Order: sequence, then C-alpha cells, then structure tokens
Amino acid sequence: MSIITNYLKTEIEQKLREQGIVIWLDKDAHYNNYVDELITRHRQGEFFAPVVAFRGSYLEMLFALEPYGNGLVPETLLIHMPGHTEDTIRKTPILELYRAGYRFRKALDTLIREASTGQVTPTELENYLSQGVSDLATAETWLENTLSQPQDSLAKYLENFSLEWILEGLLDLDNIIDEAKKLRVKFPDTHSLDTLTQHLYRHTGMDEAFLQFYYNQETLSFSRLGEAFAAWLMCVEYVQNLNRLPHLPQLQPLSQLSLPLRKNCKQLIEYLCQRYPDTYAAQAVIVESHLEPELQTLIPEELSKIQTFQWGENAVLAAAVQALLAGNYSKVLTCSKPRTETPTFWLERHSTQRIEWTLIQAAATLGDKINNSGRIKTLDNLRAVLEYYTDSGYQVDLAHRRFEQQYVNLPDLPHFAQLLEATEQLRRQYRVWADNLAQDFSDICQKDSFLPEADLQQRTIYDQVVHPLTQNNHKKVAYFLIDAFRYEMATELLQDFTEAGSVVSLKGRYAELPSITAVGMNALTPVSQGGKLLLAGDNGFKGFKTGEYTVRSPQERVRAIKDKSVSQHGKESKEIISFNLTEVRNCTASKLKKTCANARLIIIHSREIDDAGEANLGLATFETWLGQIKSAWNHLKNAGINEFILTADHGFLLQDHTTKEKTYGSKKDPYRRYILDSEPRTEEGCVTVSLSSLKYEGQNKYLIFCKDTSVFATGNPGATFVHGGNSLQERVIPVLKVSQRYNSLSGMVKYLIEAQADNNRIRLRVKPAPLPQSVLNFTESKTINLAFHVPNRQDIQITIKDVIGAKINNQQLQIPVTDEWVEVGLDLRGQRDERVRIEIFHPDGIEDVEATIPQEYFDVSGSLKTEVSTTQTPSSNDWQNSFEDQAIAQVFLHLQKHNSITEIELTQILGNPRKTRRFALDFEEYLKKVPFLVRIETTNNGKRYVKQN
Repeated sequence: MSIITNYLKTEIEQKLREQGIVIWLDKDAHYNNYVDELITRHRQGEFFAPVVAFRGSYLEMLFALEPYGNGLVPETLLIHMPGHTEDTIRKTPILELYRAGYRFRKALDTLIREASTGQVTPTELENYLSQGVSDLATAETWLENTLSQPQDSLAKYLENFSLEWILEGLLDLDNIIDEAKKLRVKFPDTHSLDTLTQHLYRHTGMDEAFLQFYYNQETLSFSRLGEAFAAWLMCVEYVQNLNRLPHLPQLQPLSQLSLPLRKNCKQLIEYLCQRYPDTYAAQAVIVESHLEPELQTLIPEELSKIQTFQWGENAVLAAAVQALLAGNYSKVLTCSKPRTETPTFWLERHSTQRIEWTLIQAAATLGDKINNSGRIKTLDNLRAVLEYYTDSGYQVDLAHRRFEQQYVNLPDLPHFAQLLEATEQLRRQYRVWADNLAQDFSDICQKDSFLPEADLQQRTIYDQVVHPLTQNNHKKVAYFLIDAFRYEMATELLQDFTEAGSVVSLKGRYAELPSITAVGMNALTPVSQGGKLLLAGDNGFKGFKTGEYTVRSPQERVRAIKDKSVSQHGKESKEIISFNLTEVRNCTASKLKKTCANARLIIIHSREIDDAGEANLGLATFETWLGQIKSAWNHLKNAGINEFILTADHGFLLQDHTTKEKTYGSKKDPYRRYILDSEPRTEEGCVTVSLSSLKYEGQNKYLIFCKDTSVFATGNPGATFVHGGNSLQERVIPVLKVSQRYNSLSGMVKYLIEAQADNNRIRLRVKPAPLPQSVLNFTESKTINLAFHVPNRQDIQITIKDVIGAKINNQQLQIPVTDEWVEVGLDLRGQRDERVRIEIFHPDGIEDVEATIPQEYFDVSGSLKTEVSTTQTPSSNDWQNSFEDQAIAQVFLHLQKHNSITEIELTQILGNPRKTRRFALDFEEYLKKVPFLVRIETTNNGKRYVKQN
C-alpha cells in the first residue's frame, strides 16, 4: 500500500472508530476505485467496517443498508457518496443517515499535500499539484518515483525521530548526558547540516531564502541553525496571526505555506512554549531584534492579536493605558477581556502585567457602564426608579466596587502614574454620575413620596415573603439578615445560587429611612402595625415597639419572629434557631444537620460586611464575606434547608476624596448622611422629610438628607464607607429567594488541600481524597475556589499578590484539581508587625474540601490603618507540636520566655555540640514554624540567638 493510500486509510479508520457512521462526500468521484477495494477487503475480513457505496441506484443502496443500524448499539459504517456535496445529499434518501452520521470529505490535492508533506520538498509538491491531478493512482506513482531517489544515511537517521526531538537537539534541550549521542555530533559540517536543513524544509517549509535573510549571508553552524529554526516557527505563527501580508518582503512567502506545514510549525512552537518556556522567551527576544522594522509597522488592533513576541504584548498594554486615559472604554475592553480570561504566554510570566490588565479591564468596565447608564430624571415614581436601578443602574455600582477592590494595595506597577491618573478621572466621573442619580432620585421622592407602596417597603418583607413560607410544614426556611448587603452584591451571588435543583429570584425593595442598622435590621422583623412603625424612646432610633417589648437586638428580633410564625401552627410546635454567619461556617456538616433537624425556621445574622466597611477594610474583604454567605447557604442546603431568603437592612456608598462635605451646626449634631431635628429646616442642597410622612409614630421629628452623595462634617474624615442617606445605593436592598428542589451530588467527592509554605509564599494543590474501594467517585470538579484568612483575626488583611498555575477571581484562587503545584505570593497587613498562621479553606462550601493550616508562620506588616480596635489574641504555644524533636521546641520556648539563648545554653538543651551545629544548619527551616523572629549575633563566646520584638 502506497504512502498516500495508507494515509487515507488511517484517517478513515480513525473517523470510523470515533464517529461510528461516516458519510463520505466525494464530489469529483476521485475515490471510487479505492472504495471498491475497501468493499472487497471488508468481505475478505481485511477491513473492520462495512462499506456501502452509491453506484447510481438509490434503491440498490437502500437494500444494501438494510442490515445496518437496527441494533441498540450504533455500528461502524462507511457510506460513500460520489458526485455529492452538502447541498445535493439533502435531496437523497440518505439524508436521515447523513444527519445522524459524520460528514467526511477530502479533496484529492488536499490528500496528496497532507500525505506528501515531509516526504518531498514543498517546491516539488506544489509544482506537481500545479499541473493538475487526475486520479489517486497517478499521484501514488509520482510520489513513489520521487522517493525512489537515493537517500544518504543521515537523512534516513533523521526519519527515525520526531520533529520535537530534533527541535530539542537543535536548541540543546535534549538532556542527553553522553555527548557522543547528542544531535550536534551527527551534524558537524556543512554537508551534514545541509541534510538537516533539507529535512526541516520538507517538514516545516523553512527554506534557504529565510536562512539567508535571518543570518545575512553568515556561515551556517549547528547552533545558528537551531536559532534560525526557532525564529522560523515564531515567524510562521506571527504571519498567520497577522491576517495580512507582512511588511518585510522576506516574510511574505510565509503566508503561502500549505496547511500541513503550518500545522507542523504550530505544533512545534506550542511544544517549545509549553515545555521550555524560558528558552522560548530567550529566543523570542533575539527574533524581535531581527524583526524590528516589521514590528514597528503594526497598529494597535493588529498588536492585540499578536502574542508571539513580548514587544507586541508591551505595546498593546501601553496602547490600552492610553486608550483608558482618553476614555475609549470599548476599545480597552476589546483587548483586555481576552487577556484577563486567557492570559497569554507573556502575561503568565509577568505578574505585574497581569495585575495591570485586571485593573485596566475593571476601570474600562466602570467607565463603559457609566457612559451607558442614562438618567432617571424623566421618571415620575419610586416603582419606575426601582425598576431602572435593579435592571441596569446597579451595574455601575457593581463595576465601581470591583474597580476599587482591584485598586486596593496595588504593587509598584510599570504604568502606575498613568493608571493613577486614569483612576482619578474615573472617580470624578463616578462621583458626577452618583451625585446626579441621587439628586434626580431626591426630586422624584419629593414629587411622589419618600415611602414607596407597601409591596416595595422593607417593613413588609417578613409578612409578605417570609411568613407564608413558615406556614408550610414541608418547608424548612433560612432567613438571612445581612448588614450592608447592597443590591449589587446580591446580583453577584445570583449566578452562584442558580444551579441544578434550585429556583432563584431577586427583587429589590426600599430600605426604611434613615438607612441605618438600628432602623433597617429591626424593620426586617414583624414590627409593622397597620403599615406603621412605633419608635421606641422619645429621641432617635432605638428600635420599634411591638406588643409588650421593644425590638432592637438579635434576640428580640428572634422573639418577634417566633411570636409571629413559630409559636404554634396547628397542632405541631415548630422550633426556631438563630446563628451568626461565623457559627454556620464553623459548624461541621453532621452537627449542623442535627441542630437543624427539628427546626422549621433558621435565622442567620451577619454584621461582617458592615463591620469591615466601618473599619475601612471593606474593599479588601467584601469578596471574602460574600464567599462566606455563599458557604453558609451551601452548608444549610446540605443540612436539609430548602427555602432561603437573603435580605439587608441597608446598602452603602463608597466614598473617596471626590466626596463633598457639608457643615451643619456643631460637628456633633449630624450623622454622616442624615440629621434628626425637632424642627423642619431648609438647608441648601438638602431635603427635609417628616417622620410622620414615613409612617413612624412615637416621635414628631424631621430627617434632613443631602440631595447628592455629600456627607455632613462629623469630625471623622476619611471614611470610605457610609450609609444613612437617601441615595439608591443606600436604600435599594435585595430580596434574594432561593428554593431548593433537591440536592446535587457534587459533594460526594472529598478533597484535600496540600500546602508548602516558605517566606510568605505558598505552594498548593488540591487532590481528591483517597476513597474506599467500594465507594464510587461520581463527579469531580475541574477547579475549586480557595481563600486565605487568619483564624479569629479579622484585623489582618491577606492579599493575593501573584499566582503561577491558577487564576485569581476577587481574591480567591480558582485552582485546578491536578497533581501540579500552584505557587501563590501573599501580602499580610495588620496594625502591628507580627507572625501568624493562615488557614486555607474553600469559601463557597459547594464541595467537600477539608481546610488546612500550614505549620509555617507568615510575616504581617504593621502598615494597616483601621478604625477598629484590634483584639489581642493570647499567645499560643501550639506551634511547638510542629517539631518532631521536642528538644528543638524547648529551645524556642526558652527564646519566647527569656528573649535570648547562647550556644552554651543551646548545647545544654540539645545534649551535645553536634546537635548544636545541626541546629545552626537547619535554623532557617525551624524559624518558619514559630510565631516570632530570631536574629543571630556573633560574640566572643560564639553565637547568640536573640528574639526580635
């Protein structure tokens, strides 16, 4: 069997095994004789699949097809249709089989080109094809005659090896220790190099013209041939991605390479890039210098498609920064999205550029959302405004928060000055948008009402949404009361909650005024009486009266809910359980399921988002707490809870130096976003609202709000997080309802986190836990989210600086489940310098992932300024358990207590001088396991180890 026929046979057999039924459309009937041979060979048992060919009669063909396709298991079957195309086959009785099978077609010149590539030179091949090919037999004869020429021993030697092996040898990457067996030894002179060059020409198209261009008539050597070959592969990739003729005439012929040659080049350059990235990077720099006149001609739109060279990547980044400064946000998004979704080779190698692209995309997204947001000044009622904000307006605030989160703790970046300028522009642009939105909304409230209709009020959420669910004995309800859970945050969780077996809905409502915790959190319970709220006390907001008590604390909220829904329902007594968010997360699955077994209603209070915001830590931790909410939902879902309502007391505004400040009386009189006064007052840029118009009873007073996003001067400047006012960001709260129909099986696989820490860097991987032989491993996730925190230390902020081998999404690692290690760089900041252990955990709670705390300690930089007092955690000696040799642990316990230890004292504890010397050698490794730093001093009496404060 000839080379061409054998190539065709291999491809057909592969398609048959992969697809089962294969319909061969042979427009020019070039393969009739070959197919007839296949039919004969199948009858003789030499070809594994039956073959049915159309030879003029559809009736005969249908009779021939009758034995096939009747079983439960699809059969392999080759159907040959000469003279037919995709259009004509639709008019034949074979259409049904055509739709069920796999379409195969192969032009004769394509087959010859594919089969002959690597056998003959590209010039010989194209010259033959240009004369016109009449049939398969003639082509086989031509190829046999061409290959009958004598071949030297080196050419035969090369045929035994793959192109990848030859590439490794040319670039000295073969790792062959025996010099005599290296590729370079076989090709020491001009004659032998010519044989190697011809081999590369046949397989990849690299010709003499390119070699002369690249080395400018210099004498070819083995190493130069290797560099030229790498350059050829890069140039082929560059030209194919360019989609136009190159500027340099020497590169223009590369656009005419045949598809088989291009495939070989693509396979080799990808192999070099993936297997030997450092070599690829070094070679690319050399090639760039040769192609500088060509690369200088590229325009930004072309640069964004060229990923071969770092020069192009740098130029695209610089162009994106300039486009961002110019406000051309759509252009920035066009080139940033591909780079953030699938980082290029160069971005994988340079973490600072990855960070820049992430920030640039977040900035462009914000600018684009602002430009396309519109105004609400033409709307005339609160319902229409709510529809606008929950449909599109919230997207600006979501983009704004994500952008500011990216900006927190930025490292020193190459384009830092330009990005800082762009950030200032965007902040001013956002402030104008937010001020206009707030002013328009204030005007609409004055014309319509500050209190919306009952079905849009916060005070009716419990009665209208939650209480009906509690009256169904088949439902177990979890009610999340989340402080500062802004509407846009709920939209971020919406996609995570939308999974198999769940029905999800998200609607918006208006928080009560003022938008503070003391009002909104208590209004989420059944305290409304006839649509009115009775204020406790005679001054300020200290809860709401209901019956004989006042609702103002978590315990009283639970009591009010229990009195309304859970005390008695029919003959069955129903229990109520209350948790905070941390308690749900830290509870084991079995304990949580047992605790909730007899409960009909579970209430979860969460203050974390608000606490972080008030401490100016919000931007660094918001995503963490959203992940904790998602994790709590998963834990409760797996514990058998089937109805979830998540809502909030109020939203918030993110502030910066663009926020204006208003003065009102003494700085002790106003709150940051509102004033409570006994008299109605008219203040410039403000609006006054009576408590009675909000249907509050018990006090006859007035609220004063800024019409825009300004804050009142309170003597507390610099706050980045405020609420209490009448902006949509503060007032629109989510009502996120999740109805769980059944549990998925994704949690059946248990995963383990393996970690190795060193100097604030950590290597991680996630692997399925070993299963008993009888247990089936149903579904394994391809990626799992991981996050970092310091247990019981909310005052310490952890930022993922860079990562190799995984993706970062909102300060969470999206780590693949493989045997490969992922390397992560961490930055820990707190109010003082110290050393702590970190916990690595799965924040979503979707999978069964066992958290881990590495034994090594991490350095915390005391550079973080917060408004909360840090809880000083007592020093723990649990670190001593990480030492296998307790004598070593005693050394560090001595250091912890006495602050220093001499070599003499060290020898007394360890037992002999040899162990003291061993201690000195392993000192750096030991130091990773203790929560304090130790320096070594040299004295006349030897070394002295001193604990650093």
